Amino acid sequence: MALYPKREVAVVGTGPAGLFSALRLAELGYIPIVFERGEEVEKRNITTDNFIKTNILNPNSNIQFGEGGAGTYSDGKLNTRIKSEYIEKVFKEFIECGAQEEIFWNYKPHIGTDVLRVVVKNLREKIKSLGGKFYFNSFVEDIEVKNNEIKTLKILEVDTQKRYTYDIDKVIFAIGHSSRDTYKMLHSRGVAMENKPFAIGVRIEHLRKDIDKMQYGEAVSNPLLEAATYNMAFNNKKETRGTFSFCMCPGGEIVNASSELGASLVNGMSYSTRSGKFSNSAIVVGISEKDYGNQIFSGMYLQEKLEKKNYEIVGTYGAIYQNIVDFMKHKKTTFEIESSYKMKLFSYDINNFFPDYITRNLQSAFENWSKNDLFISERVNLIGPETRTSAPVKILRDLKGESISIKGLFPIGEGAGYAGGIMSAAVDGIKIVDLAFSKKIV
Repeated sequence: MALYPKREVAVVGTGPAGLFSALRLAELGYIPIVFERGEEVEKRNITTDNFIKTNILNPNSNIQFGEGGAGTYSDGKLNTRIKSEYIEKVFKEFIECGAQEEIFWNYKPHIGTDVLRVVVKNLREKIKSLGGKFYFNSFVEDIEVKNNEIKTLKILEVDTQKRYTYDIDKVIFAIGHSSRDTYKMLHSRGVAMENKPFAIGVRIEHLRKDIDKMQYGEAVSNPLLEAATYNMAFNNKKETRGTFSFCMCPGGEIVNASSELGASLVNGMSYSTRSGKFSNSAIVVGISEKDYGNQIFSGMYLQEKLEKKNYEIVGTYGAIYQNIVDFMKHKKTTFEIESSYKMKLFSYDINNFFPDYITRNLQSAFENWSKNDLFISERVNLIGPETRTSAPVKILRDLKGESISIKGLFPIGEGAGYAGGIMSAAVDGIKIVDLAFSKKIV
């Protein structure tokens, strides 16, 4: 007898948390019914490529939404600061589904966007072989709750615009950190949540050869060395606030990460070889309720405001840019830059873009790092904004992963505020299934 005797369990979202929770459910004998608002990864690739060429955004299938989640279009970094018994399982599953074996022993393991697309597809097929069912282009636009228990999912078929209901009393919500409409819907249905800290800033882009030289010194010509990574951090003691690098992509690209009409932002990614001409990283400033307000979704609304501002400035789904030396001098860049970013770039004084507390801390950090003439030089550019570093809210749950306000609803992963990358999200997906659905169905 299982803890929950009904075999079907719904999973909303196919990021690493959703996929690994579905896999674990299937291994335990449950039937995971997986709903994803975006497309399967093969079609998603075509849609995102078309967006770059045409500026026509699909708000349900893009860099943020679709099979594999936002992590599919990233560097595929697997290094994590968490400690968990499930980490080895995640690695094994990735390798079985096509990832490189060296992720098992590499100090900073990564898969790369190109390989991740294959891994995600194979992981889906494995879940299906164990009895799982997938419904793509299927947006959970509402839920029905009775007596504080979830009863029904209300589904919109994105491609046909048809609506239907799915009766189910156990639902794992593995929504990503960009699922703003779903956050609002869940909150309106009584799901408890709270604001949480996150970070906002820009992408900094260097020539890869400069970062390699900065990190490797005289050994830079050694053919055995991969594209170099770095971590930068600056603590503003006057404000008790950190400015730091995040999601560093060696030999990678800066990409448009829009998921809403009329709003634009950037992110970084790289392929498995990390052989691109440029290296980039987010440089972001930590912010919290004291900065953006204590009303629920205040942080999310700040993100939206900046993304819409960027779209209005550029006039399309592009990005603002500024040479870093010009930024430090509060001077608009008067020349075009060479960049990995493939969409429109618009010169703008970034000092006038963000709230003062973000700009002020970026300035302080760059000044502190300017002693390194490879990291801060006229060859370095800023491209922005980077607004989606992590979820702006946390969906509150108990020790077994169940919502503290709605029975049968299990919020997991990065979108729920419990993870910060591919590995921690995947681990959270497995962990909560084991906690809440632990008895195997024979």
